[in-house]
Amino acid sequence: MSYGQRPEAIDTRWIFRGYAVLAVVAGFLLMAWGPMWLGTDLAGEKWAKAALIRVFGAIVAAGACCAEGFARVDHPPDRRQALLWFTAAHSVVALAVISQLAVWGHGLGEETAVLLVIIVALLLYFTATAEGEPLPRTLTTLFGSDRPTSTAELRSQYEQQIREAARQEERNRLARDLHDSIKQQIFAVQTAAATVQARFDGDATGAREALEQVRGAAREAMAEMQAMLDQLRAVPLENSGLIEALKKQCEALGFRTGAHVEFKLGVLPATDSLPPGAHEAMLRVAQEALANVGRHARAHNVLVSITSLLGRVELRVEDDGAGFDPAHSPRGQGIANMRARAEEFGGTLDLNSRPGAGTSIVFSIPYTATEAPEEYRLKAVISGVLFTALMGLLVWRRDPIFIFLETIAAAWTARYLVAYRRVRGRREAAR
Repeated sequence: MSYGQRPEAIDTRWIFRGYAVLAVVAGFLLMAWGPMWLGTDLAGEKWAKAALIRVFGAIVAAGACCAEGFARVDHPPDRRQALLWFTAAHSVVALAVISQLAVWGHGLGEETAVLLVIIVALLLYFTATAEGEPLPRTLTTLFGSDRPTSTAELRSQYEQQIREAARQEERNRLARDLHDSIKQQIFAVQTAAATVQARFDGDATGAREALEQVRGAAREAMAEMQAMLDQLRAVPLENSGLIEALKKQCEALGFRTGAHVEFKLGVLPATDSLPPGAHEAMLRVAQEALANVGRHARAHNVLVSITSLLGRVELRVEDDGAGFDPAHSPRGQGIANMRARAEEFGGTLDLNSRPGAGTSIVFSIPYTATEAPEEYRLKAVISGVLFTALMGLLVWRRDPIFIFLETIAAAWTARYLVAYRRVRGRREAAR
């Protein structure tokens, strides 16, 4: 199971393939034996109804072909968007059938409308619970996205070149930071030490003040050097190490620029919920963003926050500095590097900035929820009991609302049974 996919999340590939199997069977049954079951004549025209039934059967079989085509899409977010469009198409057909019930009356038209409403409800449910990003983000990117369309593209030669250039950019940034901060602070230490030496005998008060400057500059240099070393040595592999590293980066930026740098820590998922390398990616993105603030923003206030929300970990860096126009300002290699890191983990990088209004960068990657298998087993039992109760009501009274609820309960039961098997299998594999 991929990271970021909840255990109960439904794989859209199997939704499309299940639909394709049912639709192709139903389509061929309608084309072959539909006229025998539903009649052949219509409005005095012999075989007119049979012709319509067979055409409708062919349309259903064609829908199966479309579903199988969508199932072959590699990128899960794109498959989820396709499922949303697939649901919209069925909604249009359902509304058309419902609008004609006054003409058709009770009977086949009403049963077809009930069937279509159930299909639309199931597809909506599957879309809302499918793997990938939260549904609101899926809706915002429904009409296109600038992210890569497949995992193969992430591993393409272009992405490899981006990463190599990013490594070189990090080395260059370290060299610039050493020149702009550590070198200047050492010069300040040297100057203040010379002042202490000159005033040591005749001006004790001035010597003490100069000595305080020496100590202050030395503290700042140590913080800067520690931040530099953190960038060069092994990256933290746990939440605690990442948090400490982020705090040091914030402290170093405050010393370097004089800005008020605030760090806010929210609730983070368990360390093993994130894929290998995710902590490194978050730290590198924070370093790049804070380096940009130090070089270009001229900000007075900077906010760095990290928290988890709706199955995703969000790292946010905001400043009230000069800002820029993303549409007209040339994007440096640093922005491309941050975006590549986000895409590598199935995440996103949102950049918002306006001249004079500061800059906001949000780095977001999914994580795997960790729940005990017993929780999913209990949910499966509850939904199974609901399914059985609705089955009794359906036998007692064949009402369309009971058919609809029974179908949803069946989907719930299957979903939580699959989640129970996934979580239990993962726990046994970890032993």
